[in-house]
Amino acid sequence: MSRRRSSSPRVSPGIRDVAAAAGVSVTTVSDSLSGKGRISEATRLRVRAVADSLGYRPSALAQGLRAGRSRLLGLVVTKYGPTPWTFTRVPYFASVVDAAIAAALDNGYALVVLPTGRQLEDLLAYPFDGLFVVDPLRDDPLVAEARRRGLHVIADRANATTPDHLWVDFDHDRAIALMCDHLRGDRHRSPVLLASDGEDSYTDACAAAYARWCARTGATPRIVRAGHTDDDACSCVRGLLRAPDRPDAIFGIEDLHLPALRREARDARLRVPEDIALGCFSEESVGGSPVARLTVNPAALAANAVALLVAAIENRPPGAEPRTVDCELLTPVMHSPSG
Repeated sequence: MSRRRSSSPRVSPGIRDVAAAAGVSVTTVSDSLSGKGRISEATRLRVRAVADSLGYRPSALAQGLRAGRSRLLGLVVTKYGPTPWTFTRVPYFASVVDAAIAAALDNGYALVVLPTGRQLEDLLAYPFDGLFVVDPLRDDPLVAEARRRGLHVIADRANATTPDHLWVDFDHDRAIALMCDHLRGDRHRSPVLLASDGEDSYTDACAAAYARWCARTGATPRIVRAGHTDDDACSCVRGLLRAPDRPDAIFGIEDLHLPALRREARDARLRVPEDIALGCFSEESVGGSPVARLTVNPAALAANAVALLVAAIENRPPGAEPRTVDCELLTPVMHSPSG
């Protein structure tokens, strides 16, 4: 009785396999594929042809180590400083992480997503070639210390204090104006800005842009800050909607503000936008919602950040990736009772 031969997993060819097939040394293969060494063009072409025929792919890690690099990038969110919290469940940060990982791989790097709530020394203990700091604090100490140590860092515009500092951001004045103009409408409403209680530069930039918009339009400025949990956001919105001086428009600048606005408006039996106009900066996709939504294009922001960071690491001119990405206001298609 014949036995069926079990198939063994296919092993990718290594540099020694290429050397044996081409009849040259391992060093010659390495130099031929890297473009280094004093090797004839005919030998280079022959070695490369053999490597292609075998399906050989050089190790990105090995290439990086030879160039004095780890080919590792780090990504960290410092929005709430040392406070531990799970940011990957937030649509904005999830989009940033997904796009950054893809962009890093496309450029031959791996990306490590670091947890929140860690000390500065813990975050800088890894052999990163570059660091992407998302939603940094004002004058973020991690950004400053990483740069002091000579690490390539990209953060937001507020943390770029010299022309050579890398940054990527969106236009806060444009984003605030798009949302506030929409909520103000022809009733000349005065939108209340719902912000987080963090000390991050994103919140500061939005608040400053909001103050400028109010001064320009004559609207009454009012900023309300809520904690960074769902319950905090709901409690804050509930207080606003049930107060005797209830505002006629509110917009939040965090993803978690969107469900809070929808839920509390529904529970207060308020019609949107007839009784109150609502908006939110959010990457959550909500079909049929009467709440206006503004996206700041996190996927483009992350992809551009990684491209700019890698260009700096490899000491080459940056590409065409813009430092400022565009935003877009997504207005409700139809108005209906909240929910």
